[in-house]
Amino acid sequence: MKRFFPFALLPFVLMLIACRQSAVDVDPEAVTAPLPTAVVVEVTVEKIVEVTRVIEVTRQVEVTREVEVAVTVTSSPTPSNSPTPTATSLPTNTPLPTRTPDPTNTPAPSSTPPPTSPPTQTPIPSPTPNLVQTATVQAYGVLGAPKGNGFYQVGVTILPGRWRSTGRSTSCYWARLDASQELLGNHFGDAGGTVNILPSDYEVEFSDCGTWEYVENETPLLAADAASPKGNGFYTVGLEIAPGRWRSTGSNDDCYWARLDGSQEIIDNHFGSAGGTVTVAASDYEVQFSDCGQWEYVGP
Repeated sequence: MKRFFPFALLPFVLMLIACRQSAVDVDPEAVTAPLPTAVVVEVTVEKIVEVTRVIEVTRQVEVTREVEVAVTVTSSPTPSNSPTPTATSLPTNTPLPTRTPDPTNTPAPSSTPPPTSPPTQTPIPSPTPNLVQTATVQAYGVLGAPKGNGFYQVGVTILPGRWRSTGRSTSCYWARLDASQELLGNHFGDAGGTVNILPSDYEVEFSDCGTWEYVENETPLLAADAASPKGNGFYTVGLEIAPGRWRSTGSNDDCYWARLDGSQEIIDNHFGSAGGTVTVAASDYEVQFSDCGQWEYVGP
């Protein structure tokens, strides 16, 4: 707290001092005037200072506003005398219509043949013949004509079916090929055998097999020498060789024989020592003999 000298009270102090001097009647000479004494007076002044402090307060207040909308409702007058509605009767079930039966087929009246002419029977149509099985070589022309060495396209330059070689060489080669020239079947060795060309084959190749003859339609007829001794080669059963038991008279160690079906598939075969026996079945299509010496017919 700050101290202030009371300058405002100084006149009153001086007047007080003067009054005291006049009130005392003293001889100035007898009395020595006292020296003035300074008086210090402490005065406390309280000052109220108003301090204003501004504080900003932000408050988020959600305000909901109600809006009053006036709605006009118009009431329809209720009739004074409203008739009571009568109950509507339920509809009766309408019967379903009965189904009309399908008309029966009335057989047409058969015509009575005249008594003088008997009825003729309708001929039964015969099945269309398979040309591969029934046609003659002459009907096929060049397709069924004998073939030599070369390539022949099936159905274009050669007939499908069985073809027999008439050669006697030991280096006969034939091959059945597809359109990609892949082998479907082939043979290399003795000539005189048969190849069965299928309609699905694309091409065949013949080399050093002699002449090939079309034998698909030949009538099986046992040759006069069918039971005579046989050497190396192929023999058609029931035509060139008699079915039954045949014995080899050779003594070689590389004798080979095979029984074949109509597709040149092996039914049975043997390779090794000669001198054995093979039974040729009537259902076999062909047999092959190689390096077994002579084969003699033993009997059925």
